[in-house]
Amino acid sequence: MPSGVDAVWDDAAGVPVPGIARALEVLAAQALDPAAAALLPAALVHFDRPEPDRDGGTAGAGRPAAAVGSVGGRPAYALARPGEGFGLTALDDGTALGGSGTDAGVLPTAVALGPADGRELFAVGGEDGAVQVWDAVSGDLLHGTAGGEGSQAVAAATVHGVPLAFSAGRAGEIRAWRTADGRGLGLLPVAGAGADALCHARCADLDLLAAGGTDGLVRVWDTATGEQLHLLVGHTDRITALAVLALGNQAVLASAGADATVRLWDLATGQPVAVLTGHSASVTGLAFLPSDGDPLLASCALDGTLRLWDVYSGTAVDGRPTRQGWLTALAALDHDGRRVLAVGDEHGTVVLWDPSGFTRVAELTAPGGHPVNALAALELDGRTRLAVGHGDGTVRLLDPTGAAGPWTAAADGGPVTSLAVCPADAGPVLVCGTASGAVRCLDAATGTDLPLPTPHTGAVSGLAFCPPAGDAPALLVSAGRDGTVRVRDALGGAQLRRFTADRDGVTALAAAEVAGHQVVATGGPAGRVGLWDAALGLPLLELAGTAGPVEVLTFGRIGGREVLAAGGGDGVLRIWDAGDGTAVGEFTGGGAAVRSITLQDLDGEALLACGDQQAVLRLWHVSSGALLNEAEVDRVPLAIAFGDTGLYTVGPDGATAL
Repeated sequence: MPSGVDAVWDDAAGVPVPGIARALEVLAAQALDPAAAALLPAALVHFDRPEPDRDGGTAGAGRPAAAVGSVGGRPAYALARPGEGFGLTALDDGTALGGSGTDAGVLPTAVALGPADGRELFAVGGEDGAVQVWDAVSGDLLHGTAGGEGSQAVAAATVHGVPLAFSAGRAGEIRAWRTADGRGLGLLPVAGAGADALCHARCADLDLLAAGGTDGLVRVWDTATGEQLHLLVGHTDRITALAVLALGNQAVLASAGADATVRLWDLATGQPVAVLTGHSASVTGLAFLPSDGDPLLASCALDGTLRLWDVYSGTAVDGRPTRQGWLTALAALDHDGRRVLAVGDEHGTVVLWDPSGFTRVAELTAPGGHPVNALAALELDGRTRLAVGHGDGTVRLLDPTGAAGPWTAAADGGPVTSLAVCPADAGPVLVCGTASGAVRCLDAATGTDLPLPTPHTGAVSGLAFCPPAGDAPALLVSAGRDGTVRVRDALGGAQLRRFTADRDGVTALAAAEVAGHQVVATGGPAGRVGLWDAALGLPLLELAGTAGPVEVLTFGRIGGREVLAAGGGDGVLRIWDAGDGTAVGEFTGGGAAVRSITLQDLDGEALLACGDQQAVLRLWHVSSGALLNEAEVDRVPLAIAFGDTGLYTVGPDGATAL
């Protein structure tokens, strides 16, 4: 055994195994500031998918939702009740115009009615993040996304010539989808157990997917049929890393776990090949290396050590402390004519090691000191690059020579938890799993986000149709508890833009054409109100907002001015000019949360109507601020509409004409 291996340093290392003190320090900080999670490697943090708020105190999951529009030219309303399905009903006579029961597959949390290209559309958002759109007249399903459990682990490959990505969270099933357009291709069942690590493999002319989860099991499927071929049992704690070595028409799978072991498996038979022991903490990275002799496997762990193993004999070849602290990610790449190992650590540093003598080749550092949570090597324009995903959510593409990296992608979705490279005709695509469960796809050449119709990772809290403007089509805009806004072609369903509006979640949403541009308004639980360019996903204005959570938003016109009205949890309504953000008016209700608002211009006079949580309806004259009427109604008004002879209010049990 070469000098410097385990027998020399295991019991009396010059650099001790990283202690628990720093973990306790950062965990204590996280209790005071959740953002401190970005200071810990992903291997030490269990990122749970955000759960929808069920207390009914703010907009979204857990309470009924309604919208008013038209179906077949008739005034109509859409109503969704949690756990009871959704339906369309005529406003004038209560005729049922379509809907679903409890077996529709969508637990509704938001609805919208609107026109697009001469058709009347009906949209429903679900508790699981799904959005579906129907032709409101015929009842035909036009497009939609299946719900998701959040995707923190990703893998990618070209299967039968089609670039595919696979994604999984810590719950639910594994999803397969096309990276070109985000089209879902099916689910691989994990009995709802989710996965912490994914890996694509090619073996015996089959495209396989391996997944490991918190139960310590590794499952292997044939991706073409969805058939589970192997259940690999051996680890005693959650799986933390997977890697594949192709050997002609055969393949070896390496799995590593929080039990500090590495296991080798014959993918053709599912039989165990070897158990590799020696690490004293969770193994966080695996990478196969070619060799003049037998192929080698490299592994790194939170014990600060980097090790090499002979694949055929299943024995240790070498192992050293790196003096990098916790080692958090590993990748193999070509550099300067040789194969080297890139090792990331808790401090945000990536060190390139020559495995033949465990010598440092280069050191690449990042500002901020956030942990390296994932690494992936790729070829771009004939040069090797290294993609790095950090604990603060940023993704960087590095040049291993130390030259300035081509790009850095800003954080979106929380800490990066995994990376995968998908080959494509237009150039490689970098697929990123994140702590929030949002999948990001980045153009590897430029670092720009590629819009994909992926589901929200929490309940859908708002839906709105936006009319066409110029060459832009009518849009469907959805907002979620995950804090993101998705902008889609209303008729075709293609996702045009995705952006984060409020990291605390979006509680209210509206969309309209303002000065010839398609604009989205969002509100959050802290009272923030923002206006966004729907085409670019860029902020236009941040308004003073409300004193409590923003409960409802709507656009309207007052004397030719395009305005935005907001109702808050404090019962106060505020109106701003939608073009420049100047205040137009403020109207105080009875202190109960506003549940619905509408603006109407009658013979040049603007009226504002609102309903609140105490089932009180109020009507104001906007220019004078005078309260014209106040009345209790028999139901909480979820939506209000002016009719030819008065007001319609839609409550949890249907509509009433006043």
